[in-house]
Amino acid sequence: MAKLSASLENNLNKQGFEDLDAEAKSCFAMPLRFTPAVGTILIVIGLLSQSAIWIGIMALVALSGSIWPKGMALDLVYNLVVRRILRSPPLPPTPTPRRFSYLLSTAMLAISALFFYIRAPLLGSIFGGTVAIGGAILTGSLWCLGSWIYRLFLGSKRRVRKSG
Repeated sequence: MAKLSASLENNLNKQGFEDLDAEAKSCFAMPLRFTPAVGTILIVIGLLSQSAIWIGIMALVALSGSIWPKGMALDLVYNLVVRRILRSPPLPPTPTPRRFSYLLSTAMLAISALFFYIRAPLLGSIFGGTVAIGGAILTGSLWCLGSWIYRLFLGSKRRVRKSG
């Protein structure tokens, strides 16, 4: 298996995947791009069509990622369909920093949908476009703005001790 660059490994750690060993991180580096890639494409479709309903549905998809620790709806698609085609392991559970990022995306997409609904497409495009840009960055580099914000404000170094 190819060794993961220090930058990509650091980006995965910042999302909360620090408990995975180097081999697992290398194995999951590409599959963990599936959700943000597909999500970004679907958001861009909603932005181009200026559809409040489409963007609202994407807000619900993002919400699924913040409330389901095993992964969002798109992770489920990956685990049930795509990984079987690619013969890869299922995605690991979604760590708290990445779930927080999904919560931020939920809020931004809900606001975007509201602006499209009230016929304020510029504001809808700004809020939704911000999420699309963040998703594109996450897809390309595995750097997650929401996880960065989580670690900045909610503490990154505090770790829950595992009883053993």
